Amino acid sequence: MARRLVIIGGDAAGMSAATQVRRTKTVAEMEVVVFERSSRTSYAACGLPYLVGGFVKSPDSLIARTPEQHRAKGIDVRTRHEVTAIDVRASTVAVRDLNSGRVFAEHYDELLIGSGASGISPQWPGIDAKGVLQLRTLDDAATIEQLIASGARRAVVVGAGYIGLEVAEGLLERGLHVTVVERLDAPMGAVLDADMAMDVAGAMTAAGIDLRLGTAVTGFTVVSGRVTAVETAAGPVEADLVVIGLRVRPNAGWRERQASALGDSGGIRVDDHLRTDTPHIWAAGTASSPPPDDGRAIGGADDAYRQGPRRRTNIAGGDAAFGGVPGR
Repeated sequence: MARRLVIIGGDAAGMSAATQVRRTKTVAEMEVVVFERSSRTSYAACGLPYLVGGFVKSPDSLIARTPEQHRAKGIDVRTRHEVTAIDVRASTVAVRDLNSGRVFAEHYDELLIGSGASGISPQWPGIDAKGVLQLRTLDDAATIEQLIASGARRAVVVGAGYIGLEVAEGLLERGLHVTVVERLDAPMGAVLDADMAMDVAGAMTAAGIDLRLGTAVTGFTVVSGRVTAVETAAGPVEADLVVIGLRVRPNAGWRERQASALGDSGGIRVDDHLRTDTPHIWAAGTASSPPPDDGRAIGGADDAYRQGPRRRTNIAGGDAAFGGVPGR
């Protein structure tokens, strides 16, 4: 009888593992079942700011493989399905079909958690207003496109890290007046030395971005359900489009704690073979905390993709260590 690998998450970590396993194991040897709560798989989320900016012309250009293409390769991809619980003793996951509402249990022999990360969204007053959002999905990019089409001209980007700077560049390219509000005293201040960060600040200002450093956001002004300004300690900044680009937090909550301990970064603690402390349960990508667990959660796809061959080898019974990604 075929063994069954169940994967939570249908993007970089999950689908690279599924693809790698299918290359070495037939369906008769190992079934691969993937549960993904959205309707899409395997798309380049890192390219979303460039889609917003018009550098990428179509959302389809960011999709590496559709669910149908994965299914044609013998991977049982079930979109719009959310794993709600893990029963370690029974080796099952509880799954909810988000279309029908049906709840069922799925058995696994091996379980891989590749549920990714979410952007941090502080509980600022007015954060739920129309026009305030993060850029994490293709649907988010479509919302930004709709706001621009409906007349948004004043954009505020909260956070001057990787995502914030890319989004600011894209919105500037679209002809919007762009203000970047950053709590630290320098853009990219968490990762760059001061002299390099100041060069980045100079380039942003020269490009026409209104850069507000050392400025803390306190909330949003909302009129008739729509954002009209970002409230800061230094005063309001007018806006009809706000993109929050702060740090990420691994999607590792109570469901994952049923299966394994969490690391200092908030991700699922794994060893250099991507094993959790529970037999037959693995974790990868930004949902995991591989060594060295230094408390940082970095939402990059490099780790997820490069872990793929190691996951395949180890899940199939081999021995392959993951040495990390340079610069992480």
